[in-house]
Amino acid sequence: MLKLVETEQFDDNTTVTRYDCNETVQCNGTSLWGDTAGRKVHVTHIDVIEEADFDYTSVNVTHDSTWDIYTDKAFEAAVSKLLGFAVFFTEQGMQDDAYASMEC
Repeated sequence: MLKLVETEQFDDNTTVTRYDCNETVQCNGTSLWGDTAGRKVHVTHIDVIEEADFDYTSVNVTHDSTWDIYTDKAFEAAVSKLLGFAVFFTEQGMQDDAYASMEC
C-alpha cells in the first residue's frame, strides 16, 4: 500500500508526488540481466514526476535489490498495480542498485 508523503509543485509544469511504500514484490525471472526468479524485492518509496510541458511522467522506485531486476515483468506489474496505472522500465543505463527508473 502506498502512503502519500507530499506533493510538491516546482513550477507551473512539474509536480513531484512522493509515496512511502512497504511492499515486497516477487520477481518472476523474466529479467534479461540477472537470475531474478523468485527474488523478493522490498519497495520503500515511489516518486511520480509529472512534466506537463513534455506530457511525460517518470517514476522513480527505491528498493533493496540490485539493478539487474531491470526488465522483470512481475516487478513492472507490481509497481503498476500499486500506482493504478501502467509503468515500464526506462533504459538500462538509468537503473542502479536500490533504484529503478520507470515511466508511463
